Amino acid sequence: MLGEIIKGQYQIVQILSSSDYCQTYLAQDLVTPSPQACIVKHLLPGPSGRTSSLSSLRRVFTREVAALEKLSTYSQVPQLLNYFELDQQFYLVLEYIHGQPLNRVLAPGVRWSETQVIDFLQEVLTILEVIHAHGLIHRDIKPSNLIQRDSDGKLVLIDFGSVKQAWTQVVTAAGQTNANFAMGIPATMAIGTPGYMPSEQSRGRPRPNSDIYALGMIAIQALTGMQPTMLLEDADSGEVIWQHLTNVTLALGSILNQMVRYHFTERYQSATEVLADLQPLLPTAALSQPTPISRSSAPNSASTAPNSSSHHASAVNGSGTKSRRTSTGGQQQIALWLGMAIGITSALGLILGLYYALRPGSKAVPPIAPPKAQFAAIASNRLSDRYTLTQTLTGHTDSVWAIAVSQDGRTLVSGSADKTIKVWDLQTRELQRTLTGHTDTVRAIALSQDGQILVSGGGEKTVRLWNITTGRPLGRLLGHGGPVWTVAISQDGQTLFSAGEDGTVKLWNAQNGQLHRTLPAHDRRVFSLAVSPNGQTFATGSIDRTIKLWDLATGRLLRTLTGHTDAVRAITFSPDGQHLASTSWDKTVKIWNWRTGEQLQTLAEHEHRTVAIAYGHDGNTLMSASLDRTIKIWQPQSGQLLHDLLAHTDWVLAIVPSPRGQTLVSSSKDRTIKIWE
Repeated sequence: MLGEIIKGQYQIVQILSSSDYCQTYLAQDLVTPSPQACIVKHLLPGPSGRTSSLSSLRRVFTREVAALEKLSTYSQVPQLLNYFELDQQFYLVLEYIHGQPLNRVLAPGVRWSETQVIDFLQEVLTILEVIHAHGLIHRDIKPSNLIQRDSDGKLVLIDFGSVKQAWTQVVTAAGQTNANFAMGIPATMAIGTPGYMPSEQSRGRPRPNSDIYALGMIAIQALTGMQPTMLLEDADSGEVIWQHLTNVTLALGSILNQMVRYHFTERYQSATEVLADLQPLLPTAALSQPTPISRSSAPNSASTAPNSSSHHASAVNGSGTKSRRTSTGGQQQIALWLGMAIGITSALGLILGLYYALRPGSKAVPPIAPPKAQFAAIASNRLSDRYTLTQTLTGHTDSVWAIAVSQDGRTLVSGSADKTIKVWDLQTRELQRTLTGHTDTVRAIALSQDGQILVSGGGEKTVRLWNITTGRPLGRLLGHGGPVWTVAISQDGQTLFSAGEDGTVKLWNAQNGQLHRTLPAHDRRVFSLAVSPNGQTFATGSIDRTIKLWDLATGRLLRTLTGHTDAVRAITFSPDGQHLASTSWDKTVKIWNWRTGEQLQTLAEHEHRTVAIAYGHDGNTLMSASLDRTIKIWQPQSGQLLHDLLAHTDWVLAIVPSPRGQTLVSSSKDRTIKIWE
């Protein structure tokens, strides 16, 4: 074959690849003024030479020609120079790309830094945007089909022999252009490369985000130095297990996880969506132009962990956390010693007082009130003095569904039906920043113990993570089949929890955003989730009227609490972890011994649905909020109502006491946040 001239024009110089159905040659075009290098793809009818085989081959040939003609003006795919049929054999003549195939750069064991992977993703996603916009699915995205062009360093996607027309553009009578997607049609032949081919493609039903899966696997290969076929899969979910093989920031890890989700419905639906989430990770210089990946700079040694650019999100603990904790720890030690001194002095005073009061000849001692009544009287006086409305914060333009206060009591965060999250300085009462990204109501928020990470849940089925100090988005977690109603972070900061409309609870790795476990917790909406103070147990409350207790380590159901006659709207553990309190649409508050299932108290003073619950920092008070516009404060041991707070003009949706007990914050459908002291 070498030296042969095809159609009197293309002389074969080298055989690049060969199979029963296709041979690819490096050739010279002898008709041009000076011989030009080109690629000739020679499609063969196969060993049998049957008519059916010839017909199938003609369809493949026609499909590739049509795809390349559609992309004829795009510079990052090879240009189609010629095509023809000779003796029932088919030929395509393509532009020769001078460059280096990516599979030579990504040799086994070679690792790239995050910066290089992000730049690579940005460039290839831009190529996929163009291809998918023409209704095409490539179906064979892999390193050997990506060539870095010598002339400009840009990546070129080659080999459109597996391309599939996924939809067509239809112009309606009104002059509108619609995409007519080919759905509900029989499966086609499974085409692709193992390791880069998702499950739906292996069944012959590829989709545009099948290409996104393949690209995500290349990025994971670049970070880990492992071939995709060598990576493990979760036996239950089918998800790829890879993050233990490398150090990767939460933001990039969550993007890659969503690119390679097992089921296409949980994956990004378009290259544009991925680019939008990738945008905050791009260095400033890359926002206008992607940085090409050079052969000399791309590989790192296999033993070197990937570097994380300073522009990228760090893991959950920021670099400044240690010094702040040290300072706070010193203050806490001083406070502890001071408190001990005061306590010892008070105890000595009490002993001396009792001695003089009870010694022979002293005056009669007044009777001591029973402990519960005595505490209630003291608490009632203290609360009436302390919890008065001091300020109303405005800024949200719709109902404020969720609030959270940092452990140091300095930061307040609020989430609203106006789709925004606002971060406030709780000491100055000033708005610090507004976070945008949710496209529906922000129904739930939670802060990490160190106050660095914010987790939010939205009506658009997403969980989002943010750096609370900078306001920078760290990642977006998908997988829920409906609005997310509740989120939480474990005490050790290792586990994220989310639950919602679909009845499931999802447990995520807080460091990298990888889904750890999905529990089909309830048949219907999960309204609330709470984690015990020791981090070993968590509870869920549902519209199905039940509360369920779960073992965090195993995901095993421990107990189901029943007693509410309507939806369980909110739950919380007492600070000592001994009791669980719940509110319900049945207008009651219940206090439980969750280990035995015993109902200890039922508090029934609200006139409408109760929707929020919180213990005071010392566990001696319990606050509940209701659609009756009131906040009620209870003594949980006796069940006595201590105080009513009334200032909101519409439903009270959330309440949070400050960790040290000086402040109570509430939010409402009236679009305000109120601060009580």
